[in-house]
Amino acid sequence: MRRGGFTMIELIFVIVILGILAAVALPKFIGVTSQAKAGKAQAFVGTMNRTVFPTLWSKAMATGTDGDITQLKNASGSAMTLADLKDYIDLPDKLQDTSGTPLKNSSTALSNACGNGSGGSLPQFGQYDIGNAQVPIYCFEGNATNAPFLTFDASNVAEPNTTIPSNYLM
Repeated sequence: MRRGGFTMIELIFVIVILGILAAVALPKFIGVTSQAKAGKAQAFVGTMNRTVFPTLWSKAMATGTDGDITQLKNASGSAMTLADLKDYIDLPDKLQDTSGTPLKNSSTALSNACGNGSGGSLPQFGQYDIGNAQVPIYCFEGNATNAPFLTFDASNVAEPNTTIPSNYLM
């Protein structure tokens, strides 16, 4: 009686086909991962720009600081720090100040993390740690006519042969 089963050549063909599929699919999965990581930073920046900063801006306008959020005080009456933002939004652990301290524990004053763009650049507000790269986040402090906002640069996140859409970039 002959037993049913696969021959050695059939098994080799299956292994070769699986290897080819893995070689083609793996770069696609890596690209999706990079874009998802950059998307997390984009989601945080978007939430800050749509909800937290307009709230802070209106408080700054009401207190007579001409919309400059860096002049705001926290509940204890001292200068507002990055950690004080946790009163307005859940700060992810991956979000850090420029020294690598999680933002929710940062004692960095908001006045040191936000600027008005003088000199052609904005100070770095913090960075979003996404594994093998940090996405720098920059802050404009706001004024009487323009609300404060965050922006970021995710150009260092892409894996080789991966393009991040232009709407993710500064």
